[in-house]
Amino acid sequence: MLIIVGFIRRNMAYAAVDLGTNAFRLLVVDKDKRKILLRYSSIIGLGSYLNKNNVLVPPIKYYRSLDKIFRSIKSLNVKKVNIVATSIFRDCVNKSELEEDFFKRYSYKLKIITSKREAELTSKGALKPLNFKDRRFLVVDIGGGSTEITLVENNIIMNYVSMRMGVVREWRRYKKKNSFTIIDKKHIFKDIEKKLLRYKFFSNLEVKKVKIVVNGGTPTTLAAIKLKLKRYSSELVNGQKLSLSYIKKTHDKLMLMKPEERLKLYGMEKGREVVIIYGIFILISILKLINKDSLYVSDSGVLEGLIQEID
Repeated sequence: MLIIVGFIRRNMAYAAVDLGTNAFRLLVVDKDKRKILLRYSSIIGLGSYLNKNNVLVPPIKYYRSLDKIFRSIKSLNVKKVNIVATSIFRDCVNKSELEEDFFKRYSYKLKIITSKREAELTSKGALKPLNFKDRRFLVVDIGGGSTEITLVENNIIMNYVSMRMGVVREWRRYKKKNSFTIIDKKHIFKDIEKKLLRYKFFSNLEVKKVKIVVNGGTPTTLAAIKLKLKRYSSELVNGQKLSLSYIKKTHDKLMLMKPEERLKLYGMEKGREVVIIYGIFILISILKLINKDSLYVSDSGVLEGLIQEID
């Protein structure tokens, strides 16, 4: 998805690039960081290209997406660029070779960030556009290869957890696209619940008077489906409140559909029609575990967090 807003070539710009397990994203803003000049995202599904030896073998669409990103950066006269890579790059054993190839091709350094750094950037970016007056937030970022949950109080990170579960990781584990039976559903929920309970983060978590903010493709897609958006709008998606009952009903509906049928729904992005099922499994499991019946959606995350840090 490529969204370009009018710009003046002579003005310098800033850019952030987020290379994730499922999607690659680019955000370019003007020198005052007030106007978005370009927003680009492409679903790569890179997590599916990690072989049994944990070697990441990038597909051709990996390079095509990066080529497009760096052509855009050049054409928009970008002065400073922050580039980070997340879960899939942390997991693979050939990260050094990928970093070397990246620099050779694009003359930029690829920075593979820690899960803690990812949680910090995500929470900073996710809360920025919402303008909530609350003091305590639980920011949940369901990614392709990992899920970060960050407890934020008065803009300070109090605690966080990074879990080895994500939409691509779970899809690779279960390999089921449609025709989910009641037994399948119970088995996957039970499996994810077990994994969640392994993390001590939840046993010490106090969620009274905490607002739940969730970002990533799973909640934004759920919001877009709810709004029946023919064309995606971050302005409409940001701040959308989703109830657990709506999320459950939509999940049940999607599980009965074939991937090609899901694509016909307004709000469903191509490339997400399979993995969205597993993102919702994770989301429902987290909400049930912390005993919350609603959440607020943020369309912002790592990219916006990176942009804030450019000076």
